[in-house]
Amino acid sequence: MAWLPIISAFIIGSIVGSFLNVLIYRLPREESIWSPRSHCPHCKKMIPWYQNIPLVSFFIQNGKCAMCNATISWQYPIVEAITGCVWGFSFFIFNPMHATMNAVFSSILIALAWIDLKTMMIPLSLIISGVIMIGLNIFTGILEWKLVLWGALAGMAIPLLMMGLTFLMTRRQGMGWGDIQLGLILGAWLGPLEMILTLFFAALLGIIAWLAISLKKGFDRNRPLPFAPYLVMSAVMILFLESYVGIWFDKLLFL
Repeated sequence: MAWLPIISAFIIGSIVGSFLNVLIYRLPREESIWSPRSHCPHCKKMIPWYQNIPLVSFFIQNGKCAMCNATISWQYPIVEAITGCVWGFSFFIFNPMHATMNAVFSSILIALAWIDLKTMMIPLSLIISGVIMIGLNIFTGILEWKLVLWGALAGMAIPLLMMGLTFLMTRRQGMGWGDIQLGLILGAWLGPLEMILTLFFAALLGIIAWLAISLKKGFDRNRPLPFAPYLVMSAVMILFLESYVGIWFDKLLFL
């Protein structure tokens, strides 16, 4: 096993994660993602490159801004670490082209899920970015267009059905239209069967999270819960596990 490409992919992924933190902070505020340069949200001073190294700078500076000593959110190293791991695992499982496409698409999903977790909204710009990535995957032959269409149909129709049933039973809209859009691109990416599994595990994770929050804060049947983080978590987990298990199954067949 050559570990250098995987370690390199992790480093690139952590750098991408640093950019995702910019998206997570600025997109909900409708700020430009290109300018101004990275700056401290407290003192507004620009952060030089040597104080903005993914993962490293946070721990060297003990989680504080080097200029004003304000506390830096743990979100920043967590997003960088998750994105780095996703990139590293992608290059561990797939060939370089397939790995790059999956890593970039997964990165879009990470930003989307984190924004929904913080703001209960899913930016349309990230949905469009996901659609573009799916188009590139079809063009390069990584995805088959028939499976993309069936998967997109499953990813949109099943959540719509769930939303309709929830409304009939509770008179509340259980999911937002952003979740439907996310289901569409996830279904196109995964395929119909994997999308059904994704929805099942996402619902299960959501129920567990709701129960955990309720035990801590008290039961409130009207408490809103963002669904995108659980959809994204389930989708990435199913894609990587399915591919990883498939590789080992193929190796066993040829023993």
